[in-house]
Amino acid sequence: MATEYDINYDDQRFQDVEADKKQAMSENEKLYSGMINDSDKYYQAQIDASKQWADTQTKLQNEQTDFAIQQIEQQKAEAKKDYTKEQSGAYVDWQKQSDQHGVRAEQIADMGMQNTGYAESAQVSMYNTYQNRVATARESYNRALQNYNNSITQARLQNNSALAEIAYQALQQQLELSLQGFQYKNQLLLDKANQKLTIENNYYNRYQDVLSQINTENALAEQIRQFNTSLAEEQRQFNQLHPVSTGSSSGGSGGSSRSSKKSSSGKKSSGGNGNLKVKENNNSKKSSSSWGSALPKDTAQSLLDIDGPASPSNIAKREASGTVKRVTNPATGNTVFKQTIPTGFGPYMEKKLKDLGFK
Repeated sequence: MATEYDINYDDQRFQDVEADKKQAMSENEKLYSGMINDSDKYYQAQIDASKQWADTQTKLQNEQTDFAIQQIEQQKAEAKKDYTKEQSGAYVDWQKQSDQHGVRAEQIADMGMQNTGYAESAQVSMYNTYQNRVATARESYNRALQNYNNSITQARLQNNSALAEIAYQALQQQLELSLQGFQYKNQLLLDKANQKLTIENNYYNRYQDVLSQINTENALAEQIRQFNTSLAEEQRQFNQLHPVSTGSSSGGSGGSSRSSKKSSSGKKSSGGNGNLKVKENNNSKKSSSSWGSALPKDTAQSLLDIDGPASPSNIAKREASGTVKRVTNPATGNTVFKQTIPTGFGPYMEKKLKDLGFK
């Protein structure tokens, strides 16, 4: 079962991750907002240009149609003038021919046919001629007028058709531009959302990395604390087994003899293999420099690599292998053993931590 540790969420590393995340989010928002704004402006400008084109084409088409109708109206006016002229001419001619006091009337009178049927018949013929001319002129004018009106109607219909075509083309172009703008803007929004999600994931992973790092630091600190506690307990037990005696040297010859033998036995046990000499002579001046009294003071934080309990044989073995060294504490004059605290998890540390109960 994993051990849980208290996490300091006010740690500066958490704050740095949050600050970097906010900056990344702000830059992402600024980037895509700018792109979307530029896209909106571009497509709106294209739509406005299409509307302007349609307005220009409509104006030109109307002007062309108005000019065509104006020409037709002019032709209508000419036709009416011709009709009026023909009507007036027919009337004048009829008046000239039917004048009872004119040259024609005198000629008829000279021939003695003034009041005869011939004279009346001539008057009727001249009047009919006049009426025919007027009727023909009116018919021609009406046909021309109808043709001109039809031309005007046709011009207007063509103009309307052209205007409708212009409006259709402009509207179609504007719809295409609007659709393109919508699709591009929608893609930008999707990209923005995806990028935001990527930023969220990246900084979530960074946050978890910081959390894992702090947990590792807490675990290492706890391991060191437990190791130091265990080491202190071993040192306490060692001190109980090897107390430093301060008693008197008196005690009879038997006592002196036994003390001398123990001292001699202690010297012989050192041999020549470089093992630590443990002196038990209570009267010896050097007993205060024995490692048993110095070890608790100077090696509580320095013997993390020593296998097994803190015993003279194990320390001597490590000293012989070169993993610890014997030095003199300048403050106390005692002999101590120094070893650098490891910074990683070596095979020994893993074994030691397992022995301490960590999985």
